[in-house]
Amino acid sequence: MGAVNGVCYGVLGDNLPSRSEVVQLLKSQGIGAMRIYYPDKEALDALRGSGIAVIVDVGDSGAVANLANNPSAAADWVRDNVEAYWPSVIIRYITVGNELPAGDMGLILPAMQNVHKALVSAGLSSSIKVSTAIKMDVVANTFPPSHGVFSSDVQQFMVPIARFLANTVSPLLVNVYPYVSYRENPRDISLNYATFQPGTTVRDDGSGLTYTNLFNAMVDAVYAALEKAGTPNVRVAVSETGWPSAGGFAATAENAMNHNQGVIDNVKNGTPKRPGPLETYVFAMFNENQQTGDETRRHFGLFNPDKTPAYPITPYPRPAVQSIGVCYGMVGNDLPSRSEVVQMYVSMGINRMRIYNPDREALDALRNSGIDLILDAGGFDTVSYLAASASNAASWVHDNISPYYPAVNIKYIAVGNEVVGGTTESILPAMRNVNSALAAAGIGGIKVSTAVKSDVIANSYPPSAGVFAYPYMNGVAQYLASTGAPLLANVYPYFAYAGNPREINLNYATFQPGTTVRDDGNGLTYTNLFDAMVDCIYAALEKAGAGNVRVVVSESGWPSAEGFGASMDNARAYNQGLIDHVGRGTPKRPGQMETYIFAMFNENQKTGAATERHFGLFYPNRSPVYQIAFPN
Repeated sequence: MGAVNGVCYGVLGDNLPSRSEVVQLLKSQGIGAMRIYYPDKEALDALRGSGIAVIVDVGDSGAVANLANNPSAAADWVRDNVEAYWPSVIIRYITVGNELPAGDMGLILPAMQNVHKALVSAGLSSSIKVSTAIKMDVVANTFPPSHGVFSSDVQQFMVPIARFLANTVSPLLVNVYPYVSYRENPRDISLNYATFQPGTTVRDDGSGLTYTNLFNAMVDAVYAALEKAGTPNVRVAVSETGWPSAGGFAATAENAMNHNQGVIDNVKNGTPKRPGPLETYVFAMFNENQQTGDETRRHFGLFNPDKTPAYPITPYPRPAVQSIGVCYGMVGNDLPSRSEVVQMYVSMGINRMRIYNPDREALDALRNSGIDLILDAGGFDTVSYLAASASNAASWVHDNISPYYPAVNIKYIAVGNEVVGGTTESILPAMRNVNSALAAAGIGGIKVSTAVKSDVIANSYPPSAGVFAYPYMNGVAQYLASTGAPLLANVYPYFAYAGNPREINLNYATFQPGTTVRDDGNGLTYTNLFDAMVDCIYAALEKAGAGNVRVVVSESGWPSAEGFGASMDNARAYNQGLIDHVGRGTPKRPGQMETYIFAMFNENQKTGAATERHFGLFYPNRSPVYQIAFPN
């Protein structure tokens, strides 16, 4: 999902490394996704358990014709090439045809439909999407981008294909080559514009958008064509892009390096028309000496066959942020099974989870998954029960921790979530009893805390004025300091903004640029509300004599529907901004900040305001509510 930097792994060479060596090279370079051009069994076997997501092409036009004309062939293909490997191989898309000519495009839709039906029968259609990969010449009138439309000779094919993609929530795969456009028209296209170098700005008067590179303009032309086809919600994934380093006009190592580094650096931001992560695959992994066609075709590789880089590049730096988790709520009657959810976390590189009670099925599914867990003890009654006696806490630990730890990597126990009323006085004794029970059970690796709402803070503006509003919080804070545990805090800029939109700027609340707020009390400057809210908690901890207590953001999110300011665009902007930001920490506490997004799914049985049922990153059918990229 999202700004995946992947590579296309072609095998048209007689001097290439083995499939297993290639997978190890991908992993060593931090490359988390790849594309292969046919169901290469040796490559698929090498990918088992690697964590690398893969696009699998069905093969050439003959393979597409077979799938189009024979539903049973599609079922056999899925059985042999998908079910035989899933889920140990994370198959993301199946590509039905790569740059098929107009004469063969009538085969694409029936083949896609047959493969999709086979995936439905196998119970995999929510996890694996079916698409096709097109060349840019399928789109006409690409300048300016807003004029983009599917060419008249293929419109009869592309419009139904686009509608199928919209109905199945699948992306359109597009091979985007600024190199080809530049080579064909160097008089009108600047080399800098084609290779992500500064100096060129192009305004599209049709949309009012401004472009600084050709790649974005080409992608947005495809989006314009999709809109004119009546399918504006279909996402584009760039299934190939690259630049040759030798063998032809403008094919140099320097130009290849500039283009490919520019692609890698650009795709996390998306395009002017569709900001946000853009899934992109660079062509190709290796220089392939048996590629046919002009000489440049043999020089698109990032690496030579001996696995040395073809030119200096930092293609896929390992993500520094390892601190993002997602809250897994279960208040719905249409959600995936616990084991399916855990597999989703693993396949998407989400390595932290929070659950709101010791759900046995979820805990069993988490065994040996490598996922860190915040485990809530339960509701207010459970807090009171744990506070009532040491034996109650010992029984709770015996039943809910000892059978699972350490196979389940329980990191924190949350004794209460947003506790209010008289139960607040039970938080501290309950925490003490649980800590004692863990010690008695010989479990020393789990920290005990509680999760609080932002309204436990008074004087939240400016951040330096923050102080705890309730006396019990001072005791909680001092206890956390004594045990080395963090304070879990649910931080929601959405509610602050929705409650005061006249004073709080939407851009400031959603990590968008344009707002700067200076705190004269500490001299720090804030560019987003999230940081200000977290630093207000740190100010309160300092005033409580617990300045060394770390804050873990145990919930944060933004709804995508059914309320003021609740839209997909705002939710995407906020949650992607949060993911991209937390590795830097706050002005008061720079450094990585552990944060959990609320929530994994839209939960249809949540009570309260309608927005409560629309905080999910995913629908219950496991398709994304909007596109977003996790760092792993």
